[in-house]
Amino acid sequence: MLDAELERLDVHLRALNRPVLAWKVPGVDADRVSSVLGGPIPESVARWFRWCNGVAVTPGQTQDDANVIPGYSPLSIEEAARMKSAYAGDPMLGDDWVPLLGSGGGDIYAAVWSPGQEAVIAGILLGEPTEIEFSTVEQMVNLFNRCFEVGAYFVNSQGMFSMSPEVYDEVYEQVVGQ
Repeated sequence: MLDAELERLDVHLRALNRPVLAWKVPGVDADRVSSVLGGPIPESVARWFRWCNGVAVTPGQTQDDANVIPGYSPLSIEEAARMKSAYAGDPMLGDDWVPLLGSGGGDIYAAVWSPGQEAVIAGILLGEPTEIEFSTVEQMVNLFNRCFEVGAYFVNSQGMFSMSPEVYDEVYEQVVGQ
């Protein structure tokens, strides 16, 4: 199911002609992710990094061009591992976690898990308390897809990837129920 949601995400990005599709780095296998993180990982985390292992940096590229949702681009497993130390000590994250998406300002969506368990998704906004926003990686990607479908995510008249916070909140309520 997560693989299908990730494929749907690519379809939505293609429909909006988002440049990130040309720069997505091919994914890596679960052994590589586990090796970089130093331990076992949930299947959903393996599937995420198999879908995309970050975005290649090219001349003239903007942060907006690299985003798969407004404000956030996918991280490579190596970038994600390097970023972990900057968030050390956050009690919501514990020992087993990895950033999946990052913003230019340091905000991230991270997969968090306990050994042998599937990952939940924490939203980390600098200066705010960390919150668990999604019960699974699949739920997060499903929300992204729904946001594309109902127009919460769109390209504005200046060509920038944008979001309607009000519509996002409505979709979040429908998908997550909080």
